[in-house]
Amino acid sequence: MLAYGVSDTEYVIITAQPEFLQPAVIEMQSLCRELTVAEELAPGIALCAVPRLRELLRQAMEKTPIFVRHLAPAQAIVELSGAIEEDCARLALSLAALPEFAWLGPGQYFAVQARLVPSQAQQPARPLAYTSGQLNQKLAKVISEETGAIESIRKPQIVLSLALTAERGFVGISLAEENLSSWPGGERHFARLPEQISRSEMKLLEALEVFHLTLPSDGEALDLGAAPGGWTRLLLQAGLHVVAVDPAALAPALSGIPRSRLEHRRCSAEVYLAEALRRGRRFAVITNDMRLDARDAARLLTRAAALLTDDGFVLSVLKLPHATNRIQPLPVLREALEILERTYAIVKARQLFHNRQEVTVVAASPQRQGRLFRGHRSPKVRA
Repeated sequence: MLAYGVSDTEYVIITAQPEFLQPAVIEMQSLCRELTVAEELAPGIALCAVPRLRELLRQAMEKTPIFVRHLAPAQAIVELSGAIEEDCARLALSLAALPEFAWLGPGQYFAVQARLVPSQAQQPARPLAYTSGQLNQKLAKVISEETGAIESIRKPQIVLSLALTAERGFVGISLAEENLSSWPGGERHFARLPEQISRSEMKLLEALEVFHLTLPSDGEALDLGAAPGGWTRLLLQAGLHVVAVDPAALAPALSGIPRSRLEHRRCSAEVYLAEALRRGRRFAVITNDMRLDARDAARLLTRAAALLTDDGFVLSVLKLPHATNRIQPLPVLREALEILERTYAIVKARQLFHNRQEVTVVAASPQRQGRLFRGHRSPKVRA
């Protein structure tokens, strides 16, 4: 059992992709050297002790770590019975006892974000007799009636976070931006549409949202490694003329798009870039989702920089190796980002929920400065 109430010790829950939890903790320790892992609640979810919680949340919000998907304060711990009525009452009382509960009042928009954390134990734990959605709904109603605050699931100002194991509930209250993601655990889900071509579309949608980017409604886009065409479809949907580069075929759903909107170049990216540079083509957006080593992808994108319009941007996935005795992913990523920073004035990277063994990076030229990423640069990746 955790020693809540120890002098000068507060707690925060860090969420990351399981293989990247250690880099996520290292990133947070670069912001607060005293941060320690108190307990790993589940793969990719760590409960960490810190001396100054609010200061850490503020710094993380300003500097935006690469591997940390979500932060949630854990200001109190509640023993759970497994029954929704009893647990809801206990959790509500625990939240109401926190000083930050005073933030809630008439006209304030809030959301309750409960998530169920799987047990780390060998034996399956006693399951809760309710879902996170049922608990969210019940708690939100109680809090709204008590405070006059307005529930707003999509755009809350204040978030009441609950991480629930089978036996314990960790609760905390924060401003929405302090959590790094407005989705519980950073798990951003999109509805699967009938016209969707591939899962990779989710990566592009999430990247646009996380990096606060909007696709232009006209101009040209270059999609490298386009097949089967998920990113191409979204670029076309925005109104762009798309040059899709991939030796493989595009999905049949794109076969009816006129050439005035879509050019499919069945060649390697290297061959097309050499041709486009000779012809002096310019693109408002360049995307890349090729299966390349992150450093090779970065070198390719430095060549593509000359094709970018002054206010354009590059959005690319960087594939990372799985950790082995001989190869570590962090030095590979660090080298790839350093390659990009030699050419681009702005480089930001995040490991997104829809990423797998990869990160997504966005880069832009000096002319884009001030209109893109109004915050600080990402902290340097350390091995």
